[in-house]
Amino acid sequence: MRSQWVLPQWAIILGLLATGATVHADPCGMVPPIHVDHSDPGIERIGAQRTYVMFKDGMETLVLRPGFKGSVDEFGMLIPFPTPPAIRKIDDDTFAHIEAAVDPPTLQVHIYEAQQPMMDGLYSRMKSASSSADKAAEEPLAFNAVRVLREEAVGMYQVAVLQAGGAGALKRWMGENGYRYPVGMDEIANEYVAIKWCFVAIKAKVGQAKGVEATPGMRQTHPNLPDGATFDGHVQGMGFRFRTQKAVIPMRLSVFNGEKPRNVVYLLAEGPQAILGSPTTVVVRQVAGDMLYRNLTEPIPVEYTGASPRNLESSAHTQIEQARQPGAYSGIARDLFAADLHAARTGELALDFEKEEKKLLNISESLGLRGENIDALHREVVEEQLERIVAVALEDVKDMTLTVIDGVLPHELVRDKNLVFRTYRMPDTENVARNDAVRPAPDRLTFWY
Repeated sequence: MRSQWVLPQWAIILGLLATGATVHADPCGMVPPIHVDHSDPGIERIGAQRTYVMFKDGMETLVLRPGFKGSVDEFGMLIPFPTPPAIRKIDDDTFAHIEAAVDPPTLQVHIYEAQQPMMDGLYSRMKSASSSADKAAEEPLAFNAVRVLREEAVGMYQVAVLQAGGAGALKRWMGENGYRYPVGMDEIANEYVAIKWCFVAIKAKVGQAKGVEATPGMRQTHPNLPDGATFDGHVQGMGFRFRTQKAVIPMRLSVFNGEKPRNVVYLLAEGPQAILGSPTTVVVRQVAGDMLYRNLTEPIPVEYTGASPRNLESSAHTQIEQARQPGAYSGIARDLFAADLHAARTGELALDFEKEEKKLLNISESLGLRGENIDALHREVVEEQLERIVAVALEDVKDMTLTVIDGVLPHELVRDKNLVFRTYRMPDTENVARNDAVRPAPDRLTFWY
């Protein structure tokens, strides 16, 4: 069975499970693809690496959704953290909704006078394309030991939270549990061990048979495809909430992703920020808390063309107002921000509704049930708990600032240091909406009167 081992965003580490392949990594470049023969392209990262970070009162949330392509039916991840995190699934459209929270889309309404008698209130709806686009208290570990702090299932993932006494012990544990350890990351792994960070090891089965084609979102499988079918899209997104003294992104291993990967970071923090040691030119947007709250709660802008909206009947105005409600465009971001800020308030790593949702997710996964309909059913069960949290904690958004960082970070900075932040307010003349952001698009409404 072909499988791959990946450090998303921090490092793509490519390997073969259940084979004798050796994985070599060049710390100054991308890990070479691993393949049975030279005609097999292996797996490689696709698209920008998008990361959401919330930091407040010693609590941080880190969210990512990796994108890869290649010929695999299993893959894995290994991510370092300063303290053991609580782990949960996130919605596939999380980053599109965050972009809509930064700058809401505009609803286009076209109004025309009918050329012949028509029934009162007649209209048509024209769809536009929407984007879918605690450190352990035990004694220090021996250099050759690994301590498994926790094992659990999170949907399509099997997860183990580990502490290792050294890179060699981590390599041995990975091998004994069906993963290949890549040559070349010992030095960095040992540095994380030295500062007593833990590692989250994740493995996932793309489908139930060889040659399963992964589609964007990885929510359906086609086991009748031939062996060697390609993987091209994004896998289930993951959220990690953990305690730390300062906001940090452990991206040192991202040198394995290539020398010039594009990184997009959405940082929700108490004040405008920039990455320490990185040029401020990669800071592309900052949204103050009051504005962010309005974007999340008020109707999206509307633009009329053709005749005056005064010519429309009340039923048409009702439809327009329904189409302007922000939940369809930034509701996922609203719920994410509120849950994270509530966790910062209470000091809870995992909220009750998140535990319940994960339990339901694992039951469905054990039955082979995936997809938008299943996710919607899970959400219905926890909706009431989530609404109570949003009603209280969303107000805390007003004390925060959302900073968007987009670009290629200095290679030496990423290679040598974990990413941390500093106070920086971008000039007002540069802090403008971006036209190329991927966010949900409203329906395009057309009316006749």
